[in-house]
Amino acid sequence: MEIKWEQEWDKTYKTQGEVQSDVLPTVRVATDVFKKYGCKSVMDLGCGTGRHTIYLAQQGFKVYATDISETGLEITKLKAEKLNLDNIEFKKHDMRDITFETNSFDGVLCVWTTGHGSLEDSRRNVSEIYRVLKPNGVVVIDYVSKDDENYGKGVEIGKDTFINNVEGEENIPHHYSTIDEIKELYSNFAQVNITPINYYFFDNNEKKHTIKAFVVISIK
Repeated sequence: MEIKWEQEWDKTYKTQGEVQSDVLPTVRVATDVFKKYGCKSVMDLGCGTGRHTIYLAQQGFKVYATDISETGLEITKLKAEKLNLDNIEFKKHDMRDITFETNSFDGVLCVWTTGHGSLEDSRRNVSEIYRVLKPNGVVVIDYVSKDDENYGKGVEIGKDTFINNVEGEENIPHHYSTIDEIKELYSNFAQVNITPINYYFFDNNEKKHTIKAFVVISIK
């Protein structure tokens, strides 16, 4: 079944707006890592409505905000304009087909994004991240774990991939990963560090949720 990614995310952002506004702990860690490795240019891949794009820009990075949703990018642009941030560029593209030149970025941030799609989508995503990173470039990215509470819910449409299993994202596939699978995805990288993490957040109805995931910090 072909998923119209752009249409689904445009609909989500138009109906739900900005669901989350707090900066994730992974992004604070990523900021420190990017600074440690001297990163100047960072792509926020799958920026959504821009909470982390804004944070990275405020930390002094040259940020490239990218997303498949024009609606998400427009919301991010409005935020940046209100804050007079001029160190952000915007581009619409699919995370599986990044429309930047090879060796373009010092760093890539990709959070709460790669769980959407199949394992093959993740393979394409990682391949593209590797391509656009400069030599010794850094990616900080996360993957939802098979230990997550939503694993097994809905309809399985591929290996460890389900649809109609996350409220508000019913038409979008969700893939659940293992450490071994992630190691295989990043086998081309010079260094790979994988750390389990629990994300805690509240939805629009103030209901608390937990996402069990892995954070990957990898050097090209």
